[in-house]
Amino acid sequence: MTQPRAKFRAPSPVPLPAWRATALWAVVTLGLVVMMAQAWRAQVERGPFLRDQGALRYLRHFALPAQRGPILDRSGKALALSVPVQTLWVDPRLFDAQQARWAQIATALGISAATLAARVRGGGSQFAFLARQRAPERAAAVLALHVPGLYSLHEDRRYYPSGSIAAPLLGFTNVDGRGIEGLELAYNAWLQGKAGEETGLRDNLGHPLALLGAARPAQAGRTLTLSIDRNIQYVAYTALASAVQRFQARSGAAVLMNARTGEILAMVSYPSFNPNDRADYRPGLYNNRAVADTFEPGSVMKPFTIAAALDDGSIRPDTTFNVNTNCFRVAHYCIRDDVRHGILDLAQVLKYSSNIGAAKISLRTPPADLYQMLRSVGFGQVSGLGLPGETGGAVPDWQGWDVARRAAMAYGYGLSVTPLQLAAAYAAIANNGIYVQPTLLRRDSGTPLHSQRIMPAATAARLRDWLTGVTRRGGTGFLAAIPGYTVAGKTGTSIMANGKGGFRKHQVNTTFVGFAPAKDPQLVMAVVVREPTQGWRYGGVVAAPVFRVTMSAALHRMGVQPDTSAQTWTATTAEHLTADQERRWAEGAGDAAH
Repeated sequence: MTQPRAKFRAPSPVPLPAWRATALWAVVTLGLVVMMAQAWRAQVERGPFLRDQGALRYLRHFALPAQRGPILDRSGKALALSVPVQTLWVDPRLFDAQQARWAQIATALGISAATLAARVRGGGSQFAFLARQRAPERAAAVLALHVPGLYSLHEDRRYYPSGSIAAPLLGFTNVDGRGIEGLELAYNAWLQGKAGEETGLRDNLGHPLALLGAARPAQAGRTLTLSIDRNIQYVAYTALASAVQRFQARSGAAVLMNARTGEILAMVSYPSFNPNDRADYRPGLYNNRAVADTFEPGSVMKPFTIAAALDDGSIRPDTTFNVNTNCFRVAHYCIRDDVRHGILDLAQVLKYSSNIGAAKISLRTPPADLYQMLRSVGFGQVSGLGLPGETGGAVPDWQGWDVARRAAMAYGYGLSVTPLQLAAAYAAIANNGIYVQPTLLRRDSGTPLHSQRIMPAATAARLRDWLTGVTRRGGTGFLAAIPGYTVAGKTGTSIMANGKGGFRKHQVNTTFVGFAPAKDPQLVMAVVVREPTQGWRYGGVVAAPVFRVTMSAALHRMGVQPDTSAQTWTATTAEHLTADQERRWAEGAGDAAH
Protein backbone atom coordinates (compact mmCIF):
# COMPACT_ATOMS: atom_id res chain seq x y z
CA MET A 1 0.00 0.00 0.00
CA THR A 2 1.35 3.16 -1.07
CA GLN A 3 1.86 6.05 1.26
CA PRO A 4 0.10 9.28 0.36
CA ARG A 5 2.44 12.05 -1.11
CA ALA A 6 2.95 14.97 1.22
CA LYS A 7 1.88 18.46 -0.17
CA PHE A 8 4.62 21.06 -1.02
CA ARG A 9 4.39 24.08 1.13
CA ALA A 10 6.26 27.25 0.11
CA PRO A 11 8.40 28.66 2.80
CA SER A 12 7.01 31.66 4.54
CA PRO A 13 8.66 34.95 3.32
CA VAL A 14 11.16 36.37 5.64
CA PRO A 15 10.43 40.05 6.16
CA LEU A 16 13.30 42.40 5.14
CA PRO A 17 14.83 44.51 7.78
CA ALA A 18 13.50 48.06 7.74
CA TRP A 19 17.03 49.54 7.56
CA ARG A 20 17.68 48.04 4.10
CA ALA A 21 14.96 50.10 2.43
CA THR A 22 16.17 53.14 4.19
CA ALA A 23 19.69 52.45 3.05
CA LEU A 24 18.55 51.97 -0.53
CA TRP A 25 16.68 55.25 -0.57
CA ALA A 26 19.68 56.91 1.05
CA VAL A 27 21.99 55.64 -1.70
CA VAL A 28 19.60 56.78 -4.42
CA THR A 29 19.15 60.14 -2.78
CA LEU A 30 22.91 60.55 -2.31
CA GLY A 31 23.48 59.72 -5.98
CA LEU A 32 20.94 62.33 -6.98
CA VAL A 33 22.57 64.86 -4.69
CA VAL A 34 25.99 64.13 -6.16
CA MET A 35 24.62 64.43 -9.69
CA MET A 36 22.92 67.69 -8.82
CA ALA A 37 26.09 68.96 -7.17
CA GLN A 38 28.12 68.06 -10.23
CA ALA A 39 25.53 69.68 -12.46
CA TRP A 40 25.61 72.81 -10.28
CA ARG A 41 29.37 72.87 -10.41
CA ALA A 42 29.45 72.36 -14.16
CA GLN A 43 26.63 74.77 -14.96
CA VAL A 44 27.18 77.46 -12.36
CA GLU A 45 30.55 77.30 -10.70
CA ARG A 46 32.63 76.19 -13.70
CA GLY A 47 30.17 77.14 -16.37
CA PRO A 48 32.03 80.15 -17.76
CA PHE A 49 35.31 78.25 -17.81
CA LEU A 50 33.85 75.22 -19.56
CA ARG A 51 31.99 77.37 -22.05
CA ASP A 52 35.21 79.23 -22.83
CA GLN A 53 37.05 75.94 -23.26
CA GLY A 54 34.38 74.75 -25.61
CA ALA A 55 34.45 77.99 -27.53
CA LEU A 56 38.17 77.59 -28.04
CA ARG A 57 37.40 74.55 -30.15
CA TYR A 58 35.24 76.44 -32.62
CA LEU A 59 35.34 80.21 -31.91
CA ARG A 60 38.11 82.53 -33.00
CA HIS A 61 38.78 86.16 -32.08
CA PHE A 62 40.13 88.05 -35.07
CA ALA A 63 41.97 91.33 -34.70
CA LEU A 64 40.75 94.20 -36.85
CA PRO A 65 43.80 96.37 -37.59
CA ALA A 66 43.42 100.11 -37.11
CA GLN A 67 44.37 102.31 -40.02
CA ARG A 68 47.32 104.54 -39.15
CA GLY A 69 46.56 108.24 -39.20
CA PRO A 70 47.88 110.36 -42.06
CA ILE A 71 50.60 112.99 -41.77
CA LEU A 72 49.69 116.20 -43.61
CA ASP A 73 51.51 119.41 -44.42
CA ARG A 74 50.16 122.79 -43.34
CA SER A 75 47.88 122.94 -46.42
CA GLY A 76 46.43 119.47 -45.93
CA LYS A 77 48.60 117.75 -48.54
CA ALA A 78 49.55 114.20 -47.67
CA LEU A 79 53.11 113.54 -46.56
CA ALA A 80 52.40 110.02 -45.26
CA LEU A 81 49.30 107.86 -45.52
CA SER A 82 48.25 104.23 -45.32
CA VAL A 83 47.08 102.36 -48.42
CA PRO A 84 45.38 98.92 -48.56
CA VAL A 85 47.56 95.96 -49.49
CA GLN A 86 47.31 92.18 -49.43
CA THR A 87 49.53 89.73 -47.59
CA LEU A 88 49.69 86.20 -48.98
CA TRP A 89 50.11 83.26 -46.62
CA VAL A 90 49.86 79.49 -46.86
CA ASP A 91 48.81 76.53 -44.74
CA PRO A 92 51.73 74.12 -45.29
CA ARG A 93 49.51 71.10 -44.52
CA LEU A 94 47.57 71.78 -47.71
CA PHE A 95 50.10 73.76 -49.70
CA ASP A 96 52.81 71.08 -49.59
CA ALA A 97 50.61 68.85 -51.73
CA GLN A 98 50.72 71.46 -54.51
CA GLN A 99 54.48 71.45 -55.11
CA ALA A 100 53.96 70.80 -58.79
CA ARG A 101 52.48 74.30 -59.04
CA TRP A 102 55.08 76.11 -56.91
CA ALA A 103 57.10 77.23 -59.93
CA GLN A 104 53.96 78.84 -61.41
CA ILE A 105 53.24 80.61 -58.13
CA ALA A 106 56.83 81.81 -57.77
CA THR A 107 56.70 83.31 -61.26
CA ALA A 108 53.49 85.15 -60.41
CA LEU A 109 55.14 86.51 -57.26
CA GLY A 110 58.32 87.52 -59.06
CA ILE A 111 60.56 85.32 -56.91
CA SER A 112 62.47 82.11 -57.47
CA ALA A 113 61.07 78.69 -56.66
CA ALA A 114 63.87 78.23 -54.11
CA THR A 115 62.86 81.44 -52.33
CA LEU A 116 59.23 80.33 -52.24
CA ALA A 117 60.20 76.97 -50.77
CA ALA A 118 62.37 78.65 -48.13
CA ARG A 119 59.46 80.86 -47.06
CA VAL A 120 57.12 77.92 -46.76
CA ARG A 121 59.66 75.95 -44.72
CA GLY A 122 60.49 78.99 -42.61
CA GLY A 123 56.97 79.30 -41.20
CA GLY A 124 55.09 77.19 -38.71
CA SER A 125 53.26 73.93 -39.25
CA GLN A 126 49.98 75.72 -39.98
CA PHE A 127 51.03 79.19 -41.15
CA ALA A 128 53.78 80.73 -43.28
CA PHE A 129 54.08 84.13 -44.95
CA LEU A 130 54.53 83.96 -48.69
CA ALA A 131 54.55 87.68 -49.58
CA ARG A 132 53.95 90.68 -47.33
CA GLN A 133 52.08 93.81 -48.31
CA ARG A 134 51.60 93.33 -52.03
CA ALA A 135 49.51 95.61 -54.21
CA PRO A 136 45.92 94.26 -54.39
CA GLU A 137 46.07 93.70 -58.16
CA ARG A 138 49.31 91.69 -57.89
CA ALA A 139 47.91 89.61 -55.03
CA ALA A 140 44.70 89.02 -56.99
CA ALA A 141 46.73 87.59 -59.88
CA VAL A 142 48.27 85.01 -57.54
CA LEU A 143 45.00 84.18 -55.80
CA ALA A 144 43.37 83.69 -59.22
CA LEU A 145 45.45 80.51 -59.55
CA HIS A 146 43.13 78.95 -56.91
CA VAL A 147 45.84 76.91 -55.23
CA PRO A 148 44.59 75.00 -52.16
CA GLY A 149 46.21 76.23 -48.97
CA LEU A 150 46.98 79.71 -50.35
CA TYR A 151 45.17 82.58 -48.61
CA SER A 152 45.35 86.36 -48.16
CA LEU A 153 45.11 88.94 -45.37
CA HIS A 154 44.04 92.56 -45.67
CA GLU A 155 46.67 94.98 -44.33
CA ASP A 156 47.77 98.61 -44.70
CA ARG A 157 51.11 99.83 -45.95
CA ARG A 158 52.62 103.26 -45.35
CA TYR A 159 53.11 105.35 -48.45
CA TYR A 160 55.09 108.60 -48.67
CA PRO A 161 54.03 110.72 -51.68
CA SER A 162 57.03 113.06 -51.36
CA GLY A 163 59.56 110.23 -51.43
CA SER A 164 63.06 111.22 -50.34
CA ILE A 165 62.26 114.94 -50.03
CA ALA A 166 60.98 114.66 -46.45
CA ALA A 167 62.11 111.12 -45.58
CA PRO A 168 64.65 111.86 -42.78
CA LEU A 169 62.08 114.12 -41.09
CA LEU A 170 59.08 111.80 -41.39
CA GLY A 171 60.97 108.57 -40.72
CA PHE A 172 59.19 105.30 -41.49
CA THR A 173 57.27 102.37 -40.00
CA ASN A 174 58.14 98.71 -39.78
CA VAL A 175 56.27 96.05 -41.73
CA ASP A 176 53.67 95.83 -38.94
CA GLY A 177 52.90 99.55 -39.17
CA ARG A 178 54.70 100.78 -36.06
CA GLY A 179 56.81 103.93 -36.27
CA ILE A 180 60.52 103.30 -35.76
CA GLU A 181 62.15 106.53 -37.00
CA GLY A 182 61.45 110.26 -37.29
CA LEU A 183 58.01 111.73 -36.73
CA GLU A 184 56.48 108.28 -37.28
CA LEU A 185 58.23 107.20 -34.07
CA ALA A 186 57.85 110.45 -32.13
CA TYR A 187 54.06 110.51 -32.69
CA ASN A 188 53.47 106.76 -32.91
CA ALA A 189 50.87 106.72 -30.12
CA TRP A 190 48.95 109.53 -31.81
CA LEU A 191 49.04 107.94 -35.27
CA GLN A 192 48.62 104.22 -34.67
CA GLY A 193 45.00 104.09 -33.45
CA LYS A 194 43.42 101.18 -31.58
CA ALA A 195 42.83 97.73 -33.05
CA GLY A 196 39.31 96.23 -33.07
CA GLU A 197 38.09 92.65 -32.79
CA GLU A 198 35.50 90.33 -34.25
CA THR A 199 34.45 86.80 -33.23
CA GLY A 200 33.60 84.03 -35.66
CA LEU A 201 33.44 80.32 -36.34
CA ARG A 202 36.28 78.51 -38.03
CA ASP A 203 36.70 74.89 -39.05
CA ASN A 204 39.56 72.67 -37.90
CA LEU A 205 41.75 74.04 -40.70
CA GLY A 206 41.14 77.61 -39.63
CA HIS A 207 38.87 78.52 -42.52
CA PRO A 208 36.18 81.11 -41.68
CA LEU A 209 32.60 79.85 -41.52
CA ALA A 210 30.56 82.64 -39.96
CA LEU A 211 30.78 85.74 -37.79
CA LEU A 212 29.04 85.78 -34.43
CA GLY A 213 27.73 88.91 -32.82
CA ALA A 214 28.73 92.49 -33.43
CA ALA A 215 32.40 93.28 -34.00
CA ARG A 216 34.27 95.83 -31.91
CA PRO A 217 35.35 98.27 -34.62
CA ALA A 218 38.92 99.50 -34.91
CA GLN A 219 39.62 103.12 -34.08
CA ALA A 220 41.67 104.80 -36.79
CA GLY A 221 44.77 106.77 -35.83
CA ARG A 222 44.52 110.54 -35.62
CA THR A 223 45.68 112.99 -38.25
CA LEU A 224 48.99 114.78 -37.65
CA THR A 225 49.11 118.20 -39.31
CA LEU A 226 52.61 119.64 -39.57
CA SER A 227 53.83 123.19 -39.99
CA ILE A 228 55.85 121.96 -42.99
CA ASP A 229 54.92 123.35 -46.40
CA ARG A 230 55.42 120.60 -48.98
CA ASN A 231 56.26 123.03 -51.78
CA ILE A 232 58.91 124.86 -49.73
CA GLN A 233 60.26 121.51 -48.55
CA TYR A 234 60.68 120.47 -52.17
CA VAL A 235 62.54 123.65 -53.14
CA ALA A 236 64.80 123.46 -50.09
CA TYR A 237 65.64 119.82 -50.73
CA THR A 238 66.45 120.26 -54.42
CA ALA A 239 68.56 123.37 -53.75
CA LEU A 240 70.48 121.60 -50.99
CA ALA A 241 70.96 118.44 -53.05
CA SER A 242 72.26 120.52 -55.94
CA ALA A 243 74.83 122.23 -53.70
CA VAL A 244 76.02 118.96 -52.13
CA GLN A 245 76.40 117.36 -55.53
CA ARG A 246 77.95 120.40 -57.20
CA PHE A 247 80.62 120.91 -54.57
CA GLN A 248 80.98 117.15 -53.98
CA ALA A 249 80.28 117.58 -50.28
CA ARG A 250 79.68 114.84 -47.75
CA SER A 251 76.23 115.99 -46.62
CA GLY A 252 73.98 118.96 -46.03
CA ALA A 253 71.03 120.12 -43.92
CA ALA A 254 68.74 123.13 -43.88
CA VAL A 255 65.92 124.51 -41.72
CA LEU A 256 63.49 127.29 -42.67
CA MET A 257 61.11 128.61 -40.03
CA ASN A 258 58.67 131.38 -39.25
CA ALA A 259 60.61 133.85 -37.11
CA ARG A 260 57.53 134.90 -35.12
CA THR A 261 55.67 131.67 -34.44
CA GLY A 262 58.53 129.17 -34.47
CA GLU A 263 56.74 127.05 -37.10
CA ILE A 264 59.22 125.07 -39.19
CA LEU A 265 58.26 125.32 -42.86
CA ALA A 266 61.04 123.10 -44.19
CA MET A 267 63.57 120.71 -42.65
CA VAL A 268 65.72 118.86 -45.16
CA SER A 269 68.73 116.56 -45.16
CA TYR A 270 70.88 115.23 -47.97
CA PRO A 271 71.74 112.52 -48.84
CA SER A 272 68.33 111.01 -48.21
CA PHE A 273 66.52 107.74 -48.99
CA ASN A 274 63.33 106.49 -50.57
CA PRO A 275 60.96 105.54 -47.72
CA ASN A 276 58.77 103.58 -50.14
CA ASP A 277 61.61 101.14 -50.84
CA ARG A 278 62.75 99.17 -47.80
CA ALA A 279 65.90 98.12 -49.60
CA ASP A 280 66.97 101.79 -49.35
CA TYR A 281 66.75 101.92 -45.53
CA ARG A 282 70.38 102.48 -44.53
CA PRO A 283 71.33 104.20 -41.25
CA GLY A 284 73.67 106.62 -42.95
CA LEU A 285 70.81 107.90 -45.08
CA TYR A 286 67.83 108.19 -42.74
CA ASN A 287 69.54 110.38 -40.11
CA ASN A 288 67.82 113.74 -39.73
CA ARG A 289 70.97 115.85 -40.02
CA ALA A 290 69.15 119.06 -39.15
CA VAL A 291 68.84 117.92 -35.53
CA ALA A 292 71.29 115.01 -35.18
CA ASP A 293 74.52 116.34 -36.70
CA THR A 294 76.63 118.81 -34.73
CA PHE A 295 79.58 120.85 -35.90
CA GLU A 296 81.70 123.86 -34.99
CA PRO A 297 79.73 126.67 -36.63
CA GLY A 298 82.43 129.24 -37.33
CA SER A 299 81.67 132.90 -38.03
CA VAL A 300 77.88 132.61 -37.81
CA MET A 301 78.41 132.93 -34.03
CA LYS A 302 79.82 136.47 -34.27
CA PRO A 303 76.45 138.27 -33.91
CA PHE A 304 75.93 136.65 -30.50
CA THR A 305 79.43 137.64 -29.39
CA ILE A 306 78.61 141.24 -30.27
CA ALA A 307 75.17 141.01 -28.61
CA ALA A 308 76.65 139.77 -25.33
CA ALA A 309 79.29 142.53 -25.35
CA LEU A 310 76.72 145.25 -26.11
CA ASP A 311 74.32 144.08 -23.44
CA ASP A 312 76.87 144.07 -20.60
CA GLY A 313 78.49 147.33 -21.72
CA SER A 314 81.83 145.80 -22.72
CA ILE A 315 81.57 147.68 -26.02
CA ARG A 316 79.43 150.48 -27.44
CA PRO A 317 77.59 150.50 -30.79
CA ASP A 318 80.21 152.92 -32.17
CA THR A 319 83.27 151.01 -30.89
CA THR A 320 85.94 150.33 -33.50
CA PHE A 321 88.80 147.85 -33.66
CA ASN A 322 92.17 147.88 -35.35
CA VAL A 323 92.55 144.58 -37.15
CA ASN A 324 95.42 145.65 -39.40
CA THR A 325 97.70 142.73 -38.64
CA ASN A 326 98.58 139.42 -40.20
CA CYS A 327 98.55 137.70 -36.81
CA PHE A 328 96.70 138.55 -33.63
CA ARG A 329 98.39 136.31 -31.08
CA VAL A 330 96.37 134.91 -28.18
CA ALA A 331 98.30 132.55 -25.92
CA HIS A 332 100.05 130.18 -28.33
CA TYR A 333 97.60 130.71 -31.19
CA CYS A 334 97.68 133.08 -34.13
CA ILE A 335 94.31 134.50 -35.21
CA ARG A 336 94.07 135.71 -38.82
CA ASP A 337 91.53 137.21 -41.21
CA ASP A 338 91.10 135.97 -44.77
CA VAL A 339 91.59 139.54 -46.01
CA ARG A 340 93.62 142.15 -44.15
CA HIS A 341 91.69 145.26 -43.05
CA GLY A 342 92.42 148.37 -41.01
CA ILE A 343 89.98 149.99 -38.59
CA LEU A 344 86.58 148.26 -38.50
CA ASP A 345 83.36 149.19 -36.73
CA LEU A 346 80.91 146.51 -35.56
CA ALA A 347 78.98 146.46 -38.83
CA GLN A 348 82.21 145.92 -40.74
CA VAL A 349 83.36 143.19 -38.36
CA LEU A 350 80.25 141.29 -39.47
CA LYS A 351 80.34 142.34 -43.12
CA TYR A 352 83.93 141.26 -43.65
CA SER A 353 83.71 138.46 -41.06
CA SER A 354 86.79 139.55 -39.12
CA ASN A 355 88.05 136.88 -36.74
CA ILE A 356 90.47 139.34 -35.16
CA GLY A 357 87.70 141.84 -34.50
CA ALA A 358 85.43 139.17 -32.98
CA ALA A 359 88.25 137.85 -30.77
CA LYS A 360 89.02 141.34 -29.45
CA ILE A 361 85.35 141.84 -28.63
CA SER A 362 85.17 138.52 -26.78
CA LEU A 363 88.31 139.24 -24.74
CA ARG A 364 86.62 142.41 -23.44
CA THR A 365 83.50 140.50 -22.45
CA PRO A 366 83.17 138.52 -19.19
CA PRO A 367 82.97 134.86 -20.23
CA ALA A 368 79.90 134.27 -18.07
CA ASP A 369 77.99 136.86 -20.12
CA LEU A 370 78.88 135.28 -23.46
CA TYR A 371 78.04 131.85 -22.07
CA GLN A 372 74.66 133.09 -20.87
CA MET A 373 73.90 134.60 -24.26
CA LEU A 374 74.73 131.36 -26.06
CA ARG A 375 72.58 129.32 -23.71
CA SER A 376 69.64 131.74 -23.87
CA VAL A 377 69.37 131.38 -27.66
CA GLY A 378 69.22 127.59 -27.39
CA PHE A 379 72.78 126.36 -27.89
CA GLY A 380 73.80 123.42 -25.72
CA GLN A 381 70.25 122.11 -25.25
CA VAL A 382 67.60 120.26 -27.25
CA SER A 383 64.85 122.27 -28.89
CA GLY A 384 61.83 120.44 -27.50
CA LEU A 385 60.70 119.02 -30.85
CA GLY A 386 61.00 115.49 -29.47
CA LEU A 387 62.54 114.09 -32.64
CA PRO A 388 64.51 110.84 -32.28
CA GLY A 389 68.24 111.37 -32.41
CA GLU A 390 68.09 115.08 -31.65
CA THR A 391 71.15 116.38 -29.84
CA GLY A 392 71.71 119.57 -27.91
CA GLY A 393 75.26 120.13 -29.08
CA ALA A 394 77.80 121.37 -26.55
CA VAL A 395 78.64 124.70 -24.94
CA PRO A 396 81.32 124.10 -22.28
CA ASP A 397 80.91 125.79 -18.90
CA TRP A 398 82.49 129.23 -18.90
CA GLN A 399 84.53 128.50 -15.75
CA GLY A 400 86.80 126.29 -17.86
CA TRP A 401 87.51 128.86 -20.58
CA ASP A 402 91.10 129.96 -20.83
CA VAL A 403 92.04 133.05 -22.84
CA ALA A 404 92.44 131.03 -26.04
CA ARG A 405 89.00 129.45 -25.63
CA ARG A 406 87.44 132.86 -24.98
CA ALA A 407 88.87 134.17 -28.24
CA ALA A 408 87.93 131.06 -30.24
CA MET A 409 84.34 131.02 -28.97
CA ALA A 410 83.86 134.49 -30.49
CA TYR A 411 84.09 133.16 -34.03
CA GLY A 412 82.52 129.75 -33.55
CA TYR A 413 85.17 127.30 -32.35
CA GLY A 414 85.15 125.31 -29.13
CA LEU A 415 81.41 124.61 -29.20
CA SER A 416 79.09 122.48 -31.34
CA VAL A 417 75.62 123.27 -32.64
CA THR A 418 72.93 121.89 -34.99
CA PRO A 419 71.35 123.58 -38.03
CA LEU A 420 68.04 123.79 -36.17
CA GLN A 421 69.68 125.63 -33.27
CA LEU A 422 71.21 128.16 -35.66
CA ALA A 423 67.85 128.88 -37.28
CA ALA A 424 66.13 129.33 -33.91
CA ALA A 425 68.94 131.55 -32.57
CA TYR A 426 68.85 133.88 -35.58
CA ALA A 427 65.06 133.96 -35.31
CA ALA A 428 65.55 135.71 -31.94
CA ILE A 429 67.52 138.48 -33.68
CA ALA A 430 64.83 138.73 -36.37
CA ASN A 431 62.06 138.74 -33.76
CA ASN A 432 63.21 141.86 -31.86
CA GLY A 433 65.27 139.87 -29.36
CA ILE A 434 62.56 137.33 -28.45
CA TYR A 435 63.44 133.64 -28.70
CA VAL A 436 60.53 131.41 -29.81
CA GLN A 437 60.50 127.66 -29.37
CA PRO A 438 60.57 125.82 -32.70
CA THR A 439 57.64 123.55 -33.54
CA LEU A 440 56.78 121.10 -36.30
CA LEU A 441 53.02 121.32 -35.64
CA ARG A 442 50.85 123.89 -37.35
CA ARG A 443 49.90 126.80 -35.08
CA ASP A 444 46.57 128.19 -36.29
CA SER A 445 46.60 130.76 -33.50
CA GLY A 446 49.74 132.41 -34.88
CA THR A 447 51.34 132.45 -31.44
CA PRO A 448 54.49 130.53 -30.43
CA LEU A 449 54.47 127.62 -28.01
CA HIS A 450 56.91 129.42 -25.75
CA SER A 451 58.83 132.67 -26.03
CA GLN A 452 61.19 134.74 -23.92
CA ARG A 453 63.25 137.86 -24.38
CA ILE A 454 66.95 137.11 -24.59
CA MET A 455 68.34 140.46 -25.74
CA PRO A 456 67.10 144.06 -25.77
CA ALA A 457 65.06 145.08 -28.80
CA ALA A 458 67.59 147.83 -29.54
CA THR A 459 70.43 145.27 -29.71
CA ALA A 460 68.43 143.06 -32.05
CA ALA A 461 67.59 146.06 -34.28
CA ARG A 462 71.27 147.01 -34.57
CA LEU A 463 72.26 143.45 -35.44
CA ARG A 464 69.56 143.24 -38.11
CA ASP A 465 70.85 146.45 -39.68
CA TRP A 466 74.50 145.40 -39.52
CA LEU A 467 73.75 141.92 -40.90
CA THR A 468 72.19 143.40 -44.04
CA GLY A 469 75.68 144.59 -44.96
CA VAL A 470 76.81 140.96 -45.22
CA THR A 471 74.56 140.38 -48.25
CA ARG A 472 75.27 143.71 -49.96
CA ARG A 473 78.01 144.62 -52.40
CA GLY A 474 81.39 143.63 -50.95
CA GLY A 475 79.92 141.46 -48.16
CA THR A 476 80.83 137.81 -47.75
CA GLY A 477 77.21 136.75 -48.31
CA PHE A 478 76.30 138.69 -51.45
CA LEU A 479 75.24 135.41 -53.12
CA ALA A 480 72.33 135.27 -50.65
CA ALA A 481 70.80 138.54 -51.91
CA ILE A 482 67.21 138.30 -53.23
CA PRO A 483 65.88 140.83 -55.76
CA GLY A 484 63.17 143.01 -54.21
CA TYR A 485 63.95 142.05 -50.60
CA THR A 486 66.45 143.19 -48.02
CA VAL A 487 68.28 140.18 -46.64
CA ALA A 488 70.21 139.96 -43.37
CA GLY A 489 72.51 137.08 -42.62
CA LYS A 490 75.95 135.74 -41.86
CA THR A 491 78.35 133.37 -43.54
CA GLY A 492 80.45 130.78 -41.75
CA THR A 493 83.37 128.62 -42.82
CA SER A 494 84.87 126.44 -40.10
CA ILE A 495 87.94 124.27 -40.47
CA MET A 496 87.33 120.80 -39.08
CA ALA A 497 89.25 119.63 -36.03
CA ASN A 498 91.44 116.56 -36.40
CA GLY A 499 90.81 115.29 -32.88
CA LYS A 500 94.46 115.81 -31.90
CA GLY A 501 94.38 119.47 -30.98
CA GLY A 502 94.83 120.63 -34.58
CA PHE A 503 92.81 121.08 -37.76
CA ARG A 504 92.32 119.42 -41.12
CA LYS A 505 93.24 122.35 -43.34
CA HIS A 506 91.44 121.04 -46.41
CA GLN A 507 88.22 119.94 -44.68
CA VAL A 508 85.66 122.60 -43.80
CA ASN A 509 82.00 123.05 -42.95
CA THR A 510 80.19 125.88 -44.74
CA THR A 511 77.19 127.75 -43.36
CA PHE A 512 74.83 130.59 -44.09
CA VAL A 513 72.10 131.77 -41.71
CA GLY A 514 69.82 134.69 -42.49
CA PHE A 515 66.32 136.16 -42.57
CA ALA A 516 64.11 138.27 -44.79
CA PRO A 517 62.77 140.84 -45.28
CA ALA A 518 65.41 142.44 -43.08
CA LYS A 519 63.22 145.51 -42.39
CA ASP A 520 60.37 143.34 -41.06
CA PRO A 521 61.65 139.76 -40.76
CA GLN A 522 59.18 136.98 -41.41
CA LEU A 523 61.26 133.93 -42.30
CA VAL A 524 64.66 132.68 -41.14
CA MET A 525 66.80 129.91 -42.62
CA ALA A 526 69.98 128.05 -41.74
CA VAL A 527 71.95 126.12 -44.37
CA VAL A 528 74.91 123.83 -43.63
CA VAL A 529 76.94 121.99 -46.26
CA ARG A 530 79.59 119.74 -44.76
CA GLU A 531 82.98 118.96 -46.24
CA PRO A 532 82.73 120.34 -49.78
CA THR A 533 85.70 119.21 -51.85
CA GLN A 534 85.32 121.21 -55.08
CA GLY A 535 85.25 124.92 -55.92
CA TRP A 536 85.53 127.82 -53.47
CA ARG A 537 84.76 126.20 -50.15
CA TYR A 538 83.28 129.17 -48.28
CA GLY A 539 79.91 129.59 -46.64
CA GLY A 540 79.14 132.56 -48.86
CA VAL A 541 79.78 130.49 -51.99
CA VAL A 542 78.47 127.03 -51.07
CA ALA A 543 75.61 127.63 -48.60
CA ALA A 544 74.39 131.14 -49.42
CA PRO A 545 72.91 130.25 -52.85
CA VAL A 546 70.83 127.50 -51.23
CA PHE A 547 69.43 130.16 -48.92
CA ARG A 548 68.70 132.52 -51.79
CA VAL A 549 66.82 129.99 -53.93
CA THR A 550 64.79 128.59 -51.04
CA MET A 551 64.06 131.86 -49.26
CA SER A 552 62.95 133.52 -52.49
CA ALA A 553 60.44 130.72 -53.14
CA ALA A 554 59.27 130.73 -49.51
CA LEU A 555 58.67 134.49 -49.44
CA HIS A 556 56.50 134.25 -52.53
CA ARG A 557 54.76 131.11 -51.27
CA MET A 558 53.88 132.73 -47.94
CA GLY A 559 52.72 135.95 -49.59
CA VAL A 560 55.42 138.19 -48.10
CA GLN A 561 55.58 141.40 -50.09
CA PRO A 562 58.90 142.86 -51.34
CA ASP A 563 60.31 145.62 -49.13
CA THR A 564 62.57 147.37 -51.64
CA SER A 565 62.32 148.41 -55.25
CA ALA A 566 64.27 146.74 -58.02
CA GLN A 567 66.24 149.94 -58.58
CA THR A 568 67.23 150.21 -54.93
CA TRP A 569 68.15 146.55 -54.76
CA THR A 570 70.35 146.85 -57.85
CA ALA A 571 72.08 149.95 -56.51
CA THR A 572 72.85 148.46 -53.09
CA THR A 573 73.61 144.89 -54.04
CA ALA A 574 74.26 144.18 -57.70
CA GLU A 575 75.70 147.39 -59.11
CA HIS A 576 79.39 147.40 -60.03
CA LEU A 577 79.77 143.64 -59.67
CA THR A 578 82.44 142.15 -61.86
CA ALA A 579 81.43 139.85 -64.68
CA ASP A 580 82.72 136.90 -62.68
CA GLN A 581 80.68 137.95 -59.63
CA GLU A 582 77.54 138.39 -61.73
CA ARG A 583 77.97 134.92 -63.18
CA ARG A 584 78.52 133.40 -59.74
CA TRP A 585 75.43 135.15 -58.40
CA ALA A 586 73.29 133.99 -61.31
CA GLU A 587 74.56 130.42 -61.27
CA GLY A 588 74.87 129.91 -57.54
CA ALA A 589 78.69 130.05 -57.53
CA GLY A 590 78.98 126.46 -58.63
CA ASP A 591 81.73 127.10 -61.16
CA ALA A 592 83.53 129.77 -59.19
CA ALA A 593 86.77 127.82 -59.17
CA HIS A 594 86.92 127.34 -62.92
